[in-house]
Amino acid sequence: MDSIDLSELRDPAGIFELIEVVGNGTYGQVHKGRHVKTGQLAAIKIMEVTEDEEEEIRLEVDVLRKFSYHQNIATYYGAFVQKGDGGQEDQLWLVMEYCGAGSVTDLVKSTRARSLKEDWIAFICREVLRGLSHLHKNRVIHRDIKGQNVLITDNADIKLVDFGVSAQLDRTIGKRNTFIGTPYWMAPEVIACDQDPTATYDYRSDQWSLGITAIEIAEGEPPLCSMHPMRALFLIPRNPPPRLKQTKKWSPRFINFIEQCLTKDPTKRPTSDELLRHPFVTEFNERAVRIQVRDQLDRVKREVQIFDEQLSDEEGGSLEIPTIKKGGDDAARPGPSAVSPSRDEEEDEEDEESLGQETLLTARQSHAAEFSAGRLPQYTEDTLIIHGDETQGAAENPQLAALAARQGPAQRQSFSYFPPDSRRSTGGAAVPPTRPSTYEDPAGHRLSMQLPGVNGGVKQEGGPKMSPEIRKYKRKFNGEILCGALWGVNLLVGTDNGLLLLDRSGHGKVFPLISRRKFAQMEVLEGLNVLVCINGRKNKLRVYYLSWLRNKIVKGDDVMEGTRSRHGFISVGELDQCVHFKVVQHGKMKFLCIATKTSIEVYAWAQKPYSKFMQYKSFPDVLHRPVLVDMVCEAPNKTKVLYASSMGFHAIDLENGVLQDLYLPSIGVRTTVTPHAIIPLPRSTGELLLCYNNEGVYINASGGRIKDVRLQWGEVPSSIGTHYVMITVSY
Repeated sequence: MDSIDLSELRDPAGIFELIEVVGNGTYGQVHKGRHVKTGQLAAIKIMEVTEDEEEEIRLEVDVLRKFSYHQNIATYYGAFVQKGDGGQEDQLWLVMEYCGAGSVTDLVKSTRARSLKEDWIAFICREVLRGLSHLHKNRVIHRDIKGQNVLITDNADIKLVDFGVSAQLDRTIGKRNTFIGTPYWMAPEVIACDQDPTATYDYRSDQWSLGITAIEIAEGEPPLCSMHPMRALFLIPRNPPPRLKQTKKWSPRFINFIEQCLTKDPTKRPTSDELLRHPFVTEFNERAVRIQVRDQLDRVKREVQIFDEQLSDEEGGSLEIPTIKKGGDDAARPGPSAVSPSRDEEEDEEDEESLGQETLLTARQSHAAEFSAGRLPQYTEDTLIIHGDETQGAAENPQLAALAARQGPAQRQSFSYFPPDSRRSTGGAAVPPTRPSTYEDPAGHRLSMQLPGVNGGVKQEGGPKMSPEIRKYKRKFNGEILCGALWGVNLLVGTDNGLLLLDRSGHGKVFPLISRRKFAQMEVLEGLNVLVCINGRKNKLRVYYLSWLRNKIVKGDDVMEGTRSRHGFISVGELDQCVHFKVVQHGKMKFLCIATKTSIEVYAWAQKPYSKFMQYKSFPDVLHRPVLVDMVCEAPNKTKVLYASSMGFHAIDLENGVLQDLYLPSIGVRTTVTPHAIIPLPRSTGELLLCYNNEGVYINASGGRIKDVRLQWGEVPSSIGTHYVMITVSY
């Protein structure tokens, strides 16, 4: 059978119609659809036909056309092309059998224990093996076997789907050497192809993925799923093969089946036909299992119908969270996934999201229009005015300039450092600040704070040279201000009693966002649509979605009240008693370094479909209690985690975990070290300025002194701003 010619496909108009979105495939979105004449349901995968992905799309269509006649593969109905209008890409409609019960992953999540019975797992594994045997006999590797790609029909039939990354084996060699798949389910020999161009693999890589899928079905998640995907790819070839955690819960034949699938040497790993003869997939009552699975599917369907009916009776029943676009052009980022919080988290977060209702309602009525118009927040050239010196310095440093171009203005603050002598006057007449205004807060706030800001515009005086117009606001808060962060041109203020937003683009109104919750540290990452913070009485590290916070201001609590409000944030791991964190960009990776009372944790941002910080490395039981944390890159493959304690400054090699003391100040016996800041110097490879007590020293990441000078101040600073090395001394 010849390869399909996409240019000759018909338009789907009048043949199939779309009903609703049901999921996402490797290269497109999957819809529930209907044949117009017969009313028969179908799954329709819609993919944009771009030059880069045309070959992969054609491969998926060809695999389905040729091999979907098997009972364990979703049947191919046809393919169509919808022509794009106005320069848009053409869209391919891949129409196949509709599996109304969802995926095996959905079935697992529908159970209370997040685990299926052993005979159910045996039935699913046997059906998957039958489908794989059919593919392998036709010299096709699926390459993406996982719970989400194993679908169930209403009649409890098991079907393999998503052949977007499948591969046709060369008939003479019988090997592939491309690095593709989903990290946690990927076989070691497939991962090896990323580093070794001579490495190859064959269809037995699918057996490894099946073994991981069996663990996923049994335990609710695949091994290493809490780790960052890149870290998992590093560990899978190096770690022993994963095993079931609760061996007493499972039979010896199931344990042995897992061991056979996860044989590390692919040449010794059984084929799909050999595994089909394993006792685990032959010794179970198929009729009883099918009845039990159908009963579970019917029960879930009834619960969904009841839930949908309840939602339809509520106003604003949609849980979809609006998102913020970068400059209005980029695709919207996803809101938080609706994951139920753990019991401990529910107890800790009781009353967390309560708001000052009257204050918010009053402010919302008068100010919602201007926020809904896009003023909060937007990436604009105006925002850059706040960091005028920053762009000057970045122009002198190509690396910083490139980084600045990739980052939003709020992110750029974390990676910018300019010593006082590098700041230069931009020229032009200075613009006098407008008269400070005082605004009374209905909640009766007491602590005052001067908050200079930029109104989002530029005032031109004395010729073509530009200077920002400065607006000053004076606000009184009812608690101690502990931290702050810019969100666009607006200011988030964290106090010992909650989180507030100061609207600096208008008249200085304050919007209370979260009350009765201490915010000790925060950082806005607009490019990721998140606010990272340490908050709560247990000092947990949490990530709040900016789109959810924005929704509180624009729409109020009517959509987010009750348990739904908890969908606006997620906790980073199970960490509590956090002391300090630092977000660091290193190459394409964005790391989150965290200091707790007893350990140093390193997380990294995982892109879609994860869209969250995931564990990368952990250094428990450090010798000295951490106070500050940072990260520095000495060389392309040499990264160190830095932390400060009451003894001095220390470093941990990110890869091998070797700990070293960078700098231990020589001070009196009765005097302790009070660290203020760890400042990586620009245009350097791991050179640092370490500030402590009333002193500062220059060293490299190996602990060697790089300048024979020691900075000293007459008084101990109360704070140090690392972006411009601004030092505040309290008298």
